[in-house]
Amino acid sequence: MFWRMNEYLTVFTGIYLPYITLAVFGLAVIYNFFKWMFLPRPVMWAIFPAKKSLVNILFTIAQRIFSLPGPRKFDKLIFTLSWMFHIGLIVSLSLHAKYIFTSHLPYEYEVGTTAGMLAAIGSVGFIIRRYADKRADSHFADYFALILLIITLSLGQYIRMFKMVESTHLWTWVQGILTLNPILPPANILFLMHILFAQIYMMYLPFKTLIHPIAIFYGQKIILDSRHVKG
Repeated sequence: MFWRMNEYLTVFTGIYLPYITLAVFGLAVIYNFFKWMFLPRPVMWAIFPAKKSLVNILFTIAQRIFSLPGPRKFDKLIFTLSWMFHIGLIVSLSLHAKYIFTSHLPYEYEVGTTAGMLAAIGSVGFIIRRYADKRADSHFADYFALILLIITLSLGQYIRMFKMVESTHLWTWVQGILTLNPILPPANILFLMHILFAQIYMMYLPFKTLIHPIAIFYGQKIILDSRHVKG
């Protein structure tokens, strides 16, 4: 019975759910694009001119992510936690994205382990700070996103540290998804839980402020550019 349930989980999580996740994520982002397009912005473009250079916009977004000017100026603890969270998550996602091109990179284990720990510590710190700071207007959705991310990161860290999944199998699985010729993922139960939570998080992502880098780019390049050009 358990073997049969594990087989069903493997097939659903590794073959069908990735396409569901991509569809939900894509449709939600498109919905956000239309929402951002028609939201009233009576003075924003008059105060903050659009940056017409794509490189300039991307550089500004990256600069904000890595320098975090707001928290650095007003709250050193949040700045530290945010820096750990951003750096750890960006590096972790980059190491996952590398499976599009290759199965292994030099020093991947050391870099990935460190990045995962940074992101997890930052996430736990956010929860503690949010709960302890009575001034923060916290809701279930705020905790849900962080707890979901912590579970995903913790499972990924455990799998990576004990080398429970072969990178070659992961690369083959990702290639199968991308070429619309999916194969079964590694059948390790912890890995299946990891990718299950990761895909739930990805589907939830467009509905939270965690998608703000895309929103900043869209607002600067699409909305403000077009209004300046017309003006």
